[in-house]
Amino acid sequence: AKSYQPEISGSIENGDRIYTDPGNWENDEPLDYYRYDKQWLKYKQKLAVGEYYYLKVQRQEKIYEQSQSYNSLNLETEGNYTFYLTEKLRNRFKVLFRDKDYLEADYDYKDYQLARLQYTLQYKKNDIHNYQLILQKQWTEYELSPDSDYQRERIALKWGWQLSQNLKLDSKIQYDWQRNDNDSNRSDKDGRKISLNFKYKL
Repeated sequence: AKSYQPEISGSIENGDRIYTDPGNWENDEPLDYYRYDKQWLKYKQKLAVGEYYYLKVQRQEKIYEQSQSYNSLNLETEGNYTFYLTEKLRNRFKVLFRDKDYLEADYDYKDYQLARLQYTLQYKKNDIHNYQLILQKQWTEYELSPDSDYQRERIALKWGWQLSQNLKLDSKIQYDWQRNDNDSNRSDKDGRKISLNFKYKL
């Protein structure tokens, strides 16, 4: 069996953003300003043709000058395992854990932890048609506001159609539903989405 070398990638990013009033040219004072720091590190190992896994950790911090209620620290861990069942059928499992903390004491009730599990089944019928089935489950828990906890589920179908060498269509049908505890102060939500995208090479 062929041996594949693991790879490590990462990024360090710093930036800021200024919000100004577009209708007031005389006032140079910004409405708000924030800076952010973002770092991530990823380890990926290829096991065979079309089979691999990766682990990724990410940290992001945002600090606002005026809207301090948005000051936050976001930590994420993501995992992915992808492999072929047959020559045309591929599985993908993804898991995500997020811990978001709001840094101002008056807003720590918004702190939450999130876990998301996603499964994708991809089928490439031929060079013209390919299909995807996506199933997703998400759990969100609020550390200081447990009555706001909720679960969200998603099912989606994708269809890709290579009409010609220069024209490709991608369609998607998606349905989401969010359910909360009976004593929750959040409302249940249902959502549907249909999309059609195209790409044409001139």
